[in-house]
Amino acid sequence: LFHPFLDDAEVQMVGVEAAGHGIETGAHAASLTGGKPGILHGNKTYLLQDEDGQITEAHSISAGLDYPGIGPEHSWLHESGRVEYLPITDDEALEAFQLCTKLEGIIPALESAHALAALPKLAPKMRKDQMILVNVSGRGDKDIFTVADALGVKI
Repeated sequence: LFHPFLDDAEVQMVGVEAAGHGIETGAHAASLTGGKPGILHGNKTYLLQDEDGQITEAHSISAGLDYPGIGPEHSWLHESGRVEYLPITDDEALEAFQLCTKLEGIIPALESAHALAALPKLAPKMRKDQMILVNVSGRGDKDIFTVADALGVKI
C-alpha cells in the first residue's frame, strides 16, 4: 500500500505494530518500537532480541502479527523517517474489531483491526479536508474464537 505514495511528500504514511500487552511488558510483537537491529534469515532488520542477540518470543492476539521481526523494507522506511509506526495493543485491536463489526457489519481480521485501532489516534489531528486510507484485508470470521476467548465469551 505504501509504494505508490513513497515519492509524494504530501502523503503522511503510518503503519501499525502489534504492541500485545504493551511495549513496557515485553509481551508484544512491535519490533520497530521495542526491538533493535539484528540479522534473521539473512536479513538485517529490527528484531525482538535479548542482549546476546538471541531472538525473544513475540506476542500478539493476532497470529498473523505474532512474529519477532519485520521485513527489511519496513525497517528502511522506519529508519528513513518516511513512515511513522504506531504500537497498537491487543485491547485496542479488540475494541476496533468490535466497533467495526457493530457499526459497519464488517468482521475485520485481527491484523486489520490493529490498523483500524490507529484511527482514533490519527483522525483528531487531521484537517477536515484530509482523508485516511486504511488497508483492511483478510476475514475476521477466522478470528471469532480468539476474540471470544479474549473477551471471556463462551461460544
